[in-house]
Order: sequence, then structure tokens, then C-alpha cells
Amino acid sequence: MATGDAVVAPRLTRRLLDAHAHRVLSPAAPAQPHTDPRLRTLSEREHEVLVAIGKGWTNAEIAERLVLTESTVKKHVGRVLAKIGARDRIQAVITAYDAGLVRPRS
Repeated sequence: MATGDAVVAPRLTRRLLDAHAHRVLSPAAPAQPHTDPRLRTLSEREHEVLVAIGKGWTNAEIAERLVLTESTVKKHVGRVLAKIGARDRIQAVITAYDAGLVRPRS
């Protein structure tokens, strides 16, 4: 559902972050995922889904790789967004990077 915000494909989001994340991520002080308060309430499966979102995977790719149905993935994505306080997948990707769950590809 678009509410006036731009919709960006997950793969494009991943490519943009890969290209520019090095400018904002400090390699001297990487975040520790286990200490990020936004992640404390995530179940193990929700954590896996957040990592997958951070990697730019679509719901279909997440479903295939985690052996879930797409409707289950959609439920997990919704819960992840709510628990981390993200408005959309782009904010979830930023959270995954910020928390050190994913890193830019070399």
C-alpha cells in the first residue's frame, strides 16, 4: 500500500546500500546485533526474516530459502516492521545494516 511514499524494489534497495553504505558505516565501531534494543523482542524466525530483508530478498525468495509459505513470510515481515518500529522495508534494511546483521558486499 503506497501512502505517498516512493516504492523501491528490494533488489534496488540492496544495490543502493551496497554502493553507498561504506560512506555511513564506521568499520572502526561495528554495531553488535545482540546489544541493539530494537532486536530484543524478535523471535529467532523474525530475526532470520529481518536478515533476509536486509539482504534485499523478496517475500518469494524468503519463503523459498526459509521453507515457508509467502503468506507466513508476509506475517513475519509485518511483525518485524512493527517490533523494530520501521515504517517500511527500506527502514528495515537500514535497521539490519545499522545493527550489523548485514554488511555491504565487496
